[in-house]
Amino acid sequence: MDQIHEIIEQLRKKDYSSFDTFYALTKKQVFFAIVSIVKDEDLTEDLMQDTYVKFLEKIDQYRSGENPYAYLSRIGRNLAINTYNKRKKEVISEEIFETIPSEEVVQEEDEQDILKILDLLDQDEKEVVTLHVINDLKFREVAETMDKPLGTVLWIYNKAIKKLKQELGEV
Repeated sequence: MDQIHEIIEQLRKKDYSSFDTFYALTKKQVFFAIVSIVKDEDLTEDLMQDTYVKFLEKIDQYRSGENPYAYLSRIGRNLAINTYNKRKKEVISEEIFETIPSEEVVQEEDEQDILKILDLLDQDEKEVVTLHVINDLKFREVAETMDKPLGTVLWIYNKAIKKLKQELGEV
């Protein structure tokens, strides 16, 4: 444990030469703290990177003598919970668009039908639905593209789907 505290003091001084050792000593605890929440190894790897970046950004807030394993695990766990909650909110209700053929197969008639359906929506709704369903972007990517918060994009999408279901008589 003394070795870890020494490495943390080096990291505070912006000396990252021992970071690999620090990572090797702490990665298992951080990994298991995150994977137990998100249950996805690829996502866990991404969140581990975020955990260590956040740790380095906030290293001055780390109190000497505090358990570094617990501190890192808490950062990782919080990131995992936030990610889990965001993903849980992503609504996947694309029943209306399941019948839309792929671009290679789309006939001019089908394109006209899609355009008519999209014309039932206001501009923001049309953009969200097009980016998510037709362009196959994730909600996070749609939010970044439109420069809107993820929650707003999800709300617009849900509102658009409800509107389409009502207009097309599927509710």
